Amino acid sequence: MQKGIFSFILIITLFPVSYGLHYELKPDDTISVSSVNKSDSSRISELLKLCWEHRNAAPELSLKYGNEAIDLSVRNNDFVSLANAYSFVGVAYRVMGKYSKAVDFYYMGLDVSLKNDIPDQTGYAYLNLANLYVYQELTAMAYENLKKAEAIATRIQNKKMLAYVNLYAGRIHRTEGRLDSALIYYKKSLSLRKELGQVAEQATCYKYVGDIYFQQGDIVSAIENYNLSLDKVDRQNDKDLYANLLIQKSLIFVRENKTMEAKALAQEALTIAKGIGANRTIRDALQVLSDISFLMKDYKTASELQQRVIRYNDTLFSKQVSEKIFLLEYQFERQQKEAKIDLLNRDNAIKELKLKRGRFITIGLTAIVLLFVTIFIILLILLKQRRKHERVLELNNQQIMNQSESIKLQNRQLTDTNERLEKSEEELKRTVQTKDKLLSIIAHDLRNPFSALVGLTELLQVNADKIGKEELNEYVTMINESSHKLMLLIENLLTWSRSQTGTLKLVNTILGLKSQADDVIKLYLSQADAKGIRLINDIPDNISVYGDSKVLGIIIRNLISNGIKYTHKGGSVTCSAFTESRCTVLKVQDTGIGMSQELVNKLFKIGETITTQGTNHEEGTGLGLVICKEFTETLGGTISVDSSIGKGSSFLVTLPAPPQHT
Repeated sequence: MQKGIFSFILIITLFPVSYGLHYELKPDDTISVSSVNKSDSSRISELLKLCWEHRNAAPELSLKYGNEAIDLSVRNNDFVSLANAYSFVGVAYRVMGKYSKAVDFYYMGLDVSLKNDIPDQTGYAYLNLANLYVYQELTAMAYENLKKAEAIATRIQNKKMLAYVNLYAGRIHRTEGRLDSALIYYKKSLSLRKELGQVAEQATCYKYVGDIYFQQGDIVSAIENYNLSLDKVDRQNDKDLYANLLIQKSLIFVRENKTMEAKALAQEALTIAKGIGANRTIRDALQVLSDISFLMKDYKTASELQQRVIRYNDTLFSKQVSEKIFLLEYQFERQQKEAKIDLLNRDNAIKELKLKRGRFITIGLTAIVLLFVTIFIILLILLKQRRKHERVLELNNQQIMNQSESIKLQNRQLTDTNERLEKSEEELKRTVQTKDKLLSIIAHDLRNPFSALVGLTELLQVNADKIGKEELNEYVTMINESSHKLMLLIENLLTWSRSQTGTLKLVNTILGLKSQADDVIKLYLSQADAKGIRLINDIPDNISVYGDSKVLGIIIRNLISNGIKYTHKGGSVTCSAFTESRCTVLKVQDTGIGMSQELVNKLFKIGETITTQGTNHEEGTGLGLVICKEFTETLGGTISVDSSIGKGSSFLVTLPAPPQHT
């Protein structure tokens, strides 16, 4: 009884306002579901059905039905339907992207299920929490809840729940980059869906299987599974899935150069996604349309669409960080309250033991007093009883000491948990600072190149008939330089963003360093020629490194671009390399303006602001060098700089040499 009361206090403390609910549950009320008013019972079932059916196509309408089902379930003490309704409303909020509200309702459903011993609803509550954490890429927390759901599903032999377990396990493995194991789990889920005859759920499984094949480059298998999913998807009630399928099909058409068919599918997907407010799907559809416009050489439309994609990415990124912070804070608060309640229960147990001990002492003292007024035989009996009581007291004292040690151990564990959470909070603060820096770079650095491009193209448009060939070449050169700067900045931002979110996947191979540098130098020849700067590749042919080609290219590009920016006309930027202690050292040296030691100390720090202008008044923030440092460390290497004002700069990138084969 006391345990139930404390569980009830916990729910009221965690959820003081339950989005329109204004009545309390009675945990000791034993009214069964069968005693619910028949008309209300039918109404609750209908409302739950409508809530579930509209969760994807019309989530706001789903919330209306779900909240009404909650009201009726509470009024009739129908705890099974109440737990179900909390879960359904949480799913609707999750579809709308309101993860903080979703987690509230998931935990309310979990508490009701645990308190009233409803194993199937308990399992689905854990599944909903696991699904939410997968969306937030908190795979450890997702896996913890998924294991609990799997244990329940196995114990009660619920195949429908097991199908969800396998589906979410596949999503966790895919998030962590383990595509083969993700495919196995998806196929297990699909097999169970077929066995249960769940057509709409089969559509989801086929789509996820197709995504894996698409990611692995098996386009034929991907198309086959996407078509199976399109045949089975409920296009009215699962619009988000249908829109995502259209996007994947459009990507395949883009690969096949069927741009018009791809554009039609992407437009349809965008319309559907806007109708249901699915921001991630809107973002993906806009990205496909931007890529198609670029292929069709409609660069203006492609640029406009890409700007919209960037805005959606910023919104989704900020929202994801906020929701992650909320979920971690929510989890921390919940653990703290549970720990406090547990300590309170233990304190009460200790008090009860002390009372028992007091009663035993009183009995002993009473026996001693009675010794003076009783006969010798009674005295002997009382002495025996006293010895017996003393043995009981010793046992109780030992139990108290054992429980005291247990409490001390739990206090230490709670202290360790608090320390880990404080570390997590510091990491989140650093993440927010990094995001703020990224936004300031985007706001400042993207505007200048775009302004230059717009201004130059407007001049060309207005004076098209008056501009001579030489002046036209000068404008084209300026546009080319601005485009290169913009492309490098965007690529730096996108690649750095992927590295920060953990989605950057490395493919390490043996790379010829000279050919890598040649590829980059070709990109910057026109920019260097415009400033009268020589680009020199003195790297020996036989020197190689072990790393990812794309990441290494980004490092070299940033260093050469940096050298061109700060070198005067007539100067040079030279790439050389040598081997040293099983490592390969790449050296990028310029004859530019050089740097002070104070500026050198700030170069590789994201939190520092660097405003040094180039020799042609180019501006930068130092993000490229920060990315060089992070990517060099990602490849297992180090980066350093040697510079003096007026004498140029030398950047040394030390990378692992190719492994020796025996």
